[in-house]
Amino acid sequence: MVALFFAIPAEQECISTHKVRAQFDIRDVILRGLGMCLQQANSVRVITKALLANLRSNNDCGLNVPPMKGRMKDMNKENNSTEKEMIVAEDITDIKLTQAGYYWEMGFNEFDFTCKIKGVDDVLHMREQRHDDGSSFVIRSEKDDIWERITRKEACKLDDKLQEAIQYGNYHKRIVGLTTVDDCKDLEFELMENDNVYLNRVIRKLWSELAAKQEEIAGTEPGVVTDFRRKTDKMFHRIDGMGAAEIEGIVSDYVQSKIDENNLEAEIVGVVVSGSRCRGIEKVGSDLDVVLEYKGTIREDTFFDILHEDEMEIGGVKVDINPITEGKTGTLEEYLPGVEKYLEEKRQKTSVREKLKEKKSDIYAQSERTDKSSKRKTENVR
Repeated sequence: MVALFFAIPAEQECISTHKVRAQFDIRDVILRGLGMCLQQANSVRVITKALLANLRSNNDCGLNVPPMKGRMKDMNKENNSTEKEMIVAEDITDIKLTQAGYYWEMGFNEFDFTCKIKGVDDVLHMREQRHDDGSSFVIRSEKDDIWERITRKEACKLDDKLQEAIQYGNYHKRIVGLTTVDDCKDLEFELMENDNVYLNRVIRKLWSELAAKQEEIAGTEPGVVTDFRRKTDKMFHRIDGMGAAEIEGIVSDYVQSKIDENNLEAEIVGVVVSGSRCRGIEKVGSDLDVVLEYKGTIREDTFFDILHEDEMEIGGVKVDINPITEGKTGTLEEYLPGVEKYLEEKRQKTSVREKLKEKKSDIYAQSERTDKSSKRKTENVR
């Protein structure tokens, strides 16, 4: 069945089929029927509304005669014999977004993808059109167009796959372009706030890529926090088999549980092991000091009290969590240099004390050796 859609003002005169063909680019098969209507109108001036009514009803136009039915059957058979193989959404794999265009004022979006259709490399083009009552889409392929070979149901399934590829592709491109740890943090918060259903299907992969990017940036451009942690890794005495990074993860999880449990307006920015243990100069029974930077409205002292309600311990060592904010104590980047200076002074004092102890020990040992030597000389004299 052929559908004819074009707009002509209701009272416009129908002139020749040649002019209609030129104006609307209508196929000859349809125009032959239109021409038969014109011939049987017996009038040079025919009202378009009546003409279209005749065309739709196929009355008095010669379109309802048996020979035409026979020809249509033959055409259907020919179409069936040359019908191409149908495509389902599962046939299209390895989908990757290559280009995205958002034309909000014009009411449509366009996307290009590379893919494989039944194992063969191809390119997909999708156009989303926004309407007052919703939206629609068209998906076409370059080598052997799939749009005429896919059912409505399978097209919707394919649209779901493409929407996932769009979400992943857009964020993947942004992750690749990140240059600072702060940029990584900003994107991390954005991903947490975005509840797009298609994004949720690919979020784990994006989290992994974002974490790897943060490590890459931290490794190539060490900052205050990264440099502080590197020194800790070298000097930290493991607790119950755990290093500083593992302990920071445990403390971060504990803090988040307290935030959730108390419904606090607080967001963790970073957790860093600090204090004497991070430089290996702790004494027996020393606490495990950890500094926590957070964002939120809760006061530092109030947050401190909440975090110490349970008297957290790791491997039998008491954990002392010190919460700080940018608006009061400062950020980790601002706070840690002061910690580093204090620990260095403490290390030097410890070193001086140890040297004094060593010197006293040497003097004491020398004195003992001298006393023993004197005793032996006295005995020999006797």
